[in-house]
Amino acid sequence: MTLSVLLVLVFAAALHAGWNALVKRAADREMAAVSVALGGGVVGAALLPFLPGMSADAVPYVLATAVVHIGYYWLVARAYRGDLSVSYPLMRGLAPLIVTVLGAVLLGEVPGPLSLAGIVLVCGGIVALAFEGLRAGRGGHGAVGAALLNAAVIAAYTLCDGVGVRLSGEPATYTAWLMVASAITNLAWTLRRPSLAVGRRILAHSGLGLVGGAMSMGSYGLALWAMTIAPIGLVAAIRESSVLFAAAMGAFALHERFGAPRWAAAGVVAAGLAAVKLGAAG
Repeated sequence: MTLSVLLVLVFAAALHAGWNALVKRAADREMAAVSVALGGGVVGAALLPFLPGMSADAVPYVLATAVVHIGYYWLVARAYRGDLSVSYPLMRGLAPLIVTVLGAVLLGEVPGPLSLAGIVLVCGGIVALAFEGLRAGRGGHGAVGAALLNAAVIAAYTLCDGVGVRLSGEPATYTAWLMVASAITNLAWTLRRPSLAVGRRILAHSGLGLVGGAMSMGSYGLALWAMTIAPIGLVAAIRESSVLFAAAMGAFALHERFGAPRWAAAGVVAAGLAAVKLGAAG
């Protein structure tokens, strides 16, 4: 876990928080989330002719994640019935801990004591950000349940893709195919009862979808590249520093309150990231 990898993951985190903020601001969040998936597919398809081929061993992992992403985008839209600075930390905060535990059990990737302490601090600080918002009554009806369920979904596809991208031999190609496959599955699910109204709702978010899709592909592609050279649990934990960007966007762009308890929780996240880096370097 070199400094350059760490900085790449922090940039990926900012991109991820950015497209989530776009979905949160949309009036029709369900179609905004679907449009991001479709936009990512368009960007991925445009890049594929210029990318090398990947190993066929990775194809089942692409297909599995594409199916799981139907639930992911659906839950994202429902989680954002509450504040971005509540739902986003809940979704992203619990996932790295789940990934770390399963990565140790299934892949034998056991982090060192300092890195493990850092992961726990990151997750704890992230969840504290969310629960401070819940305490203030800004969770939103049904949003908390959707966010918690999505944490498990995020952990599932993170592990799946962590293995798949290593088998692929080409992180960029794997990411592009993943975006295309996810776009197809999400479009098929959205149009399971086709209507002109659904088509108009998707077209109304085409600009947001292309911008958000490019941000989504860039964010996840950088994280997948990092997973080829670093333990999946460590990458997941550092990438979830995105909650700091999401909290800032919620406070300054969406005018959500961000008091002293949230600043304290943000400090815990920063301390955890430092511990992860130091532990990985050691």
